[in-house]
Amino acid sequence: MPERPDAVRQLPCPDCGSPVHPDREQLCPGCGYPLMFLRQPAEDDARAIPRAPGERNDATGVMSVPEQRSARVPPSPAVGYGQARCPQCGYGNDPVRIRCERCGFELRQARPQAVSLGPPAPQEAPRRWGWLIVLIVLAVLSLLILMFVLLRETVT
Repeated sequence: MPERPDAVRQLPCPDCGSPVHPDREQLCPGCGYPLMFLRQPAEDDARAIPRAPGERNDATGVMSVPEQRSARVPPSPAVGYGQARCPQCGYGNDPVRIRCERCGFELRQARPQAVSLGPPAPQEAPRRWGWLIVLIVLAVLSLLILMFVLLRETVT
């Protein structure tokens, strides 16, 4: 079924997973991830077509990208304390990031694998208070009967 031209697309953010509207928003409201790579290219607008990291040539042919001798970018000289270095470009990223802030390389899985917890621990059977209630009722009845008998003897 074709999409309506006026419909607003909603996709999960590749970095944090929160719902985003890439055709309407520039950045993810949850984590600030740039949404330009999620946009649908406009058929009539050939001015600025965003390219994914590592994409060599522009699809329009208007702009040619010079060939790079090495796909690797030199590592970032300063990686702060607690930051994770990207294995592809060497940039220091915050440990909560899923993708590298500079090159977009996936640092860790966006959706963790399910963990098997095993069978549930056996639960203790609930305590049955029925026998205690019956015992209390019998004690109260026997006390009432005993009081009735004693009152009757004292009256006569």
